[in-house]
Amino acid sequence: MKWFCRHWYEVGLFPAGLAFVCLIVRWEDFSVLQRISLVNFIGILLHQFEEYGFPGGAPVFLNKYMRGGTERYPLNQFSAMMVNVLIAYICYLLPVFMPDILWLGMAPILFGCVFQVVLHLVVFFVKFHRIYNSGLGAVLLIHVPCGILYIYYVASQSLLTGRTWLFTVLYLVTMIVFTVLIGQKLFSREDSPYPFDEKEIEAGNRFAKRMGINELKNTV
Repeated sequence: MKWFCRHWYEVGLFPAGLAFVCLIVRWEDFSVLQRISLVNFIGILLHQFEEYGFPGGAPVFLNKYMRGGTERYPLNQFSAMMVNVLIAYICYLLPVFMPDILWLGMAPILFGCVFQVVLHLVVFFVKFHRIYNSGLGAVLLIHVPCGILYIYYVASQSLLTGRTWLFTVLYLVTMIVFTVLIGQKLFSREDSPYPFDEKEIEAGNRFAKRMGINELKNTV
């Protein structure tokens, strides 16, 4: 378990690669919405790797500079793994297999192209007066284009109904609440046995330096 808690975002590159190969090989077999959803799934796995792997440093940076915490609180390796793995492999993958249930696809689309943009671009810029932060690249290059294409397609095909929007909003709110509940509350402990390790803390230090912010204190 500890190994997976440390390496889940690196492991995620393998299903991302498999999904990409599957998309190319079976392009004609997928509907338009399935193609977009599959790219969006690849995008969330790359987004997670960008945040935690390369350039990485996002969880430690957020813990210490946005929440006044430590290398193990409020986020820790276990809570980060739980929320990211469940969101990616359930919420982002389901629309690939059930494209006709539009709210299943719309919610992760909006999660990526709206919620993530607000978090990674707007909030970060307002607080630190810097634009780039780990994760923003995948948001702008993958999630936003997927969002534009998905919404344009369902709107142009007159597929959206009031009921679809209602379930989309409810599901989206559930995703956001789940992210906060799991990541910041349920498995959040100041004495968590799953602190981010030295390599992850060093990534946070490098990220802070690139942003022109005082070096994070290594509290391990």
